[in-house]
Amino acid sequence: MSRAFAVAVVAAFGATGAMSGLAAENPANRGIVVVAEFASAGPLLTGNEVKVDGVVVGSVGDTVVDGDHADVLLELDPAAMPLYRDARATIRPISLLGERYVDLERGTPGTAEMADGGTIPRERTATNVDLDEILNTIDEPTGESLAFLVTTLGDGLRDNGGNVDAALRALTPALRDTEGLTSVLEDQNALLGSLVDQVEPVAGALATDDGQSLDRLVAAADRLLAASSRQQEQLDQTLAELPGALRSARTTLGELAGTAQETTPTLRSLRPVTEDLSEISRELMTFADSLDPALAQAQPVLEEARSLLEQAQPVAADLRAGSPDLRSASASARPLVEDLTANLDNVLDFVRYWALTTNGHDGISHYFRAHIIVNQDTATSLLPADVPVPPLFGTPPPIGGAQPGSDVPGTPTSPPVGGSLLRAPGPDDDGATGLDPEQERGMLGSLLGGGS
Repeated sequence: MSRAFAVAVVAAFGATGAMSGLAAENPANRGIVVVAEFASAGPLLTGNEVKVDGVVVGSVGDTVVDGDHADVLLELDPAAMPLYRDARATIRPISLLGERYVDLERGTPGTAEMADGGTIPRERTATNVDLDEILNTIDEPTGESLAFLVTTLGDGLRDNGGNVDAALRALTPALRDTEGLTSVLEDQNALLGSLVDQVEPVAGALATDDGQSLDRLVAAADRLLAASSRQQEQLDQTLAELPGALRSARTTLGELAGTAQETTPTLRSLRPVTEDLSEISRELMTFADSLDPALAQAQPVLEEARSLLEQAQPVAADLRAGSPDLRSASASARPLVEDLTANLDNVLDFVRYWALTTNGHDGISHYFRAHIIVNQDTATSLLPADVPVPPLFGTPPPIGGAQPGSDVPGTPTSPPVGGSLLRAPGPDDDGATGLDPEQERGMLGSLLGGGS
């Protein structure tokens, strides 16, 4: 019923606007009409102002009672725009004389805007309590006390309007914070109720025994505070050293960050390997499964190895007993081995040459092959010291003439003094070497490695 009436009123105002031609001239500047549902709209009169932030943006139209609430038409100017769907309306007094106005709050920006003919529901409307309602609740003693309080307050504020204004301005931020705290507490009513319920048993327990439990708690807290005060110096020193510790920690964290940055490429390069770990694990499991039969069959081998070790134990004991002699023999053989190692090439050459010397044979038997270089020094070094040594090839003849004592030029007539290994044997010589048999045996034994 009320909504139909509101729509009819809106239509009537729209028709009136069309007849006046104002809306046709500038449709963008046309206002809207909304319906505000109040629990009680008795103080309002048709034509009362509608304000937004203290600025008049419209007026109150007709009021219709609909059951337990009243529908009030608010005729709004374009200055009231934009008006959002969560807008609020409050009936407030202009003065103590009883005149009222509607304080309109636009709502939350970003939400949907309210259309023409929209409704502000009852849960978003309110009415300030009138002064007469407050005074009607005060009895005579309370009224006298209130009158005395007002009179005293008036005397105290006399000629202090500037100070009161400055104090109110200074208290404005605190009041805003208090309002925010109140809204937070209002939102946390359930939590506060739960907190009170939980604190109540504690408070009841502290109140038992005529407060003795609370006294003990206070005494313990006092002792704790006293101990804390005695440790104040150490606490101050700790706090003084704290910035240095924080700087060191910051430096360490910086180095750690650098290490982490340097580690990142390594970890990135290890990622392919880690991706293969699952495959490697499966292969290791397969290998382990294959190894189980071999390990099961290894028991006889281990038992045989144990038997061999038991049999080798006496040999090891004998070797341990002979280790001093073996150490001495090895120490004695060490110089020989070192000399043999140093002359290994010569030893191998001797073996090779000796093999070449004795490997020749003919149809009868093997023969000994030797390559001997003989000159006057090697031939005469084997002779006794008292044996005269003649020239190896005799005295050369003079150039162009005969030798002394010869009848034919260039031909020697007498042998050189002392003989020679390569000269022809004379009538008194026993061999071609010019040596007696003992000297020849000595020379041959020296050349072949026999006794001298």
